[in-house]
Amino acid sequence: MGYDTKDRKENHINTSSGHDYAPNAAELDKHKSGASATSTNDQGDQNGQIPQHEQKRWIWFITGPTACGKTTIAKSLAERLHFTFVEGDDYHPKANVEKMSRGEPLNDEDRAGWLEALRDHETAIPPAGESPHLVMTCSALKRHYRDVLREGADNAGNLRIRFVFLDAPEDVLTERAGLRKGHFAKANLVHSQFLALERPDDEGKVENDVVVVGVAGRSIEDTERDVEKHVREVMMCDDGSYLRLL
Repeated sequence: MGYDTKDRKENHINTSSGHDYAPNAAELDKHKSGASATSTNDQGDQNGQIPQHEQKRWIWFITGPTACGKTTIAKSLAERLHFTFVEGDDYHPKANVEKMSRGEPLNDEDRAGWLEALRDHETAIPPAGESPHLVMTCSALKRHYRDVLREGADNAGNLRIRFVFLDAPEDVLTERAGLRKGHFAKANLVHSQFLALERPDDEGKVENDVVVVGVAGRSIEDTERDVEKHVREVMMCDDGSYLRLL
């Protein structure tokens, strides 16, 4: 499912080169009107199965500053777990993408609508044939931003929302951002994101629903395997819902 062409031009820019699930015009219209972008399957329990909207669902956010590898790791994790991948950058309004393309950092106000759109998408059931479990990308730099994303679980009792924070020093990510091609977020945005960053493992403020994985000095393959290992451990240690739904 992809963007409606007219809606993409007027509201959002598709920033990924091959995502599995992106917002359509109906979802975006619901968000603009303040309604939650929910979708349910209310066709009875004819086969003795739990209706999809009542199943326990996992949502993993792959987070961290620009150039930490969110999209690469998220796509890999989604493929390994057979979850649905969602590129968070696709939910940025056009104005945000243009601002970052000019090298201007986003502020809290700029990010507010974007975070709310991601939160509302948490309760949207993917199309038939897609996994109801999601792996989504989002920088989620501040604790408050992560709290907004956690609201999806508060609003829908069947969600388990967890985070992976990809950790690397500023100089490493600045170098990475300078080498990549075709991305709207350039190297000069890295410093501003570190200024805004509130680490999830700060002393005295540890967030227990966040897994921190170091990415500096490691191959992509090693990082992918490490993230998958930690994510599986968290899900296995829950109440077994993950095992029952596979």
